[in-house]
Amino acid sequence: MDYRYLGQISCEALRSLDHAQCKELCAEIRQEMIRTVTNNGGHLASNLGIVELTLALHRVFHSPKDRFIFDVSHQCYVHKLLTDRHQAFETLRKPGGLSGFQKRSESEHDPFGGGHASTSLSAALGFAEADRILGRDSFTVAIAGDGAFTGGMIHEAMNNCRDGLRLIFILNENEMSISPNIGGFARYIANVRSNEGYFGTKRKVRKALSAIPGIGKGMVRFVSRQKSRLKNLLYSTNYFENLGFYYLGPVDGHDIARLERLLSEAKESDRPTILHIKTQKGRGFFPAETDPGAFHGVAAEGSKKLISFSEHFGQTLCELAEQDASLCAITAAMADGTGLVPFSKAHPDRFFDVGIAEEHAMTYAAGLSAAGAHPVFAVYSTFLQRCYDQLIHDVALQKLPITVAVDRAGLAVGDGPTHHGIFDVSMALSLNGSQIWAPLSFAALDEILPVAVTSADCDFVRYRSGTELSDADLRLPYISKEHMIRGTDDAEAALIVLTYGQITEEALSARKIAADKGIHLRVIALEKLRPDAMMMQTLISLIPPRAKVVFLEEGVRNGGAGMQYASLLAEHGIRCKVLAISDPTVAFRADESPYKTMGISSDNVLQAFEIEI
Repeated sequence: MDYRYLGQISCEALRSLDHAQCKELCAEIRQEMIRTVTNNGGHLASNLGIVELTLALHRVFHSPKDRFIFDVSHQCYVHKLLTDRHQAFETLRKPGGLSGFQKRSESEHDPFGGGHASTSLSAALGFAEADRILGRDSFTVAIAGDGAFTGGMIHEAMNNCRDGLRLIFILNENEMSISPNIGGFARYIANVRSNEGYFGTKRKVRKALSAIPGIGKGMVRFVSRQKSRLKNLLYSTNYFENLGFYYLGPVDGHDIARLERLLSEAKESDRPTILHIKTQKGRGFFPAETDPGAFHGVAAEGSKKLISFSEHFGQTLCELAEQDASLCAITAAMADGTGLVPFSKAHPDRFFDVGIAEEHAMTYAAGLSAAGAHPVFAVYSTFLQRCYDQLIHDVALQKLPITVAVDRAGLAVGDGPTHHGIFDVSMALSLNGSQIWAPLSFAALDEILPVAVTSADCDFVRYRSGTELSDADLRLPYISKEHMIRGTDDAEAALIVLTYGQITEEALSARKIAADKGIHLRVIALEKLRPDAMMMQTLISLIPPRAKVVFLEEGVRNGGAGMQYASLLAEHGIRCKVLAISDPTVAFRADESPYKTMGISSDNVLQAFEIEI
């Protein structure tokens, strides 16, 4: 689309716009984001809420010399539009296109990559300290929503901030109130502290006192201390000031003029500064304003709305909780995404949303378990990575029974490497005694979940984003119900693919292509991944003598199920080639499927068997 300002002026030229022009540019940005995100999918509400702030940042600071580090960075779309990526914005979240997050390899305006919450201030602190060490005069600005503020890393980083750093932390309050000061006087002080006259007078007094020979700097420090003491008597301090930050706000995050004044004041401080703003998620798009949760993540246009594994899991867990009063559910700010909203309504006294604090969630689950409850922690596979220490130290070493519902298992085509769910199996297999389940259908999930929640061990139940395998005849029949092994009916086939999870579809696709060439290829899918002696005995009985075996895995190669099964089969003289993900950082390409990019497609299966494609 053709715009008057968006894409027509450089990042530097933004400073020449008056505030009326800025308002028009903000409207253009919102229009472009709504158009692109509703078409491609992505994070909409959070980006609509941060338009004015991002524009103000680019008008006050000088990117890329000054750096902006967005927490999670799913709200960096405005930043991309204002820098060097407007022309490519229509490729957002498409294979080979722009990332939905900040990405260092994508632009010099992205100083630090993101994808997970609460990392921004730690990274920004590192940049600021490096600037001090190397004598640079750059500013580093970290921008985090109040959701990310529930994560412990933010507070750990705040504890390490110190004077003399050119560091600014913007706390964007857009969902939950964390303001320590409320009422009319707090609003009055906030208005005074964001007034042009206040800052102008303050600068003049500071300059005049500093000019006094010999005693000027001491007088500046004295007056500053007395001002702070008087303010504390009238207004009290807040959490941030007690930690040594210069605190500004709260202020309307949609008022560009005020934002620019406060950001300019923050640049004058000799202390790390916190600017506390309040914004409206979904601003400028009525459906997102009225229901920002529904528009946090938007599906691509044309996507079919089907019952997902997450939703079916939530329904089944509700039913199980009716029969077991010890069953409880935990989420780390993902009640909707993990299907736990019905549970939260049906069993509010047994539902716990701990905020974006996965590490705490896992140890909390361990405590519940040790005290006799049975916790079910529903978490995306990519965020489970943050709990590995807690899994080892707090769960496995104490042999505590908990259930981990691993959502979004597999490659994340839209979100990319930061959100791939490909490490959970290798993590779980490293913990002795844990069982890993990989249901292919809702019916299988209904069979598995009651077993998992009554297990005496830590059990992982992993499932894909989205719904069941799409075609009814892809729901493979059991060939060993006891060991949860499914398979196609060509038992005498000399070519066998072992697999599990959603990539079973690639294996079945390879089987169909081979069949069209008159070649029999059998697919065996595992729904219980940790092998024991009896299971291996059954599996070996399903493999004819001299058969060629390929293990196809949508997970990392090192430490994965494929490597373990290949080793066990080798003990019985069966050679097994493993197709798994060797490099999880590889970016998807526009001209091929994500599975092929990763070397785990149906074509790769056929090549492994030396079948001509």
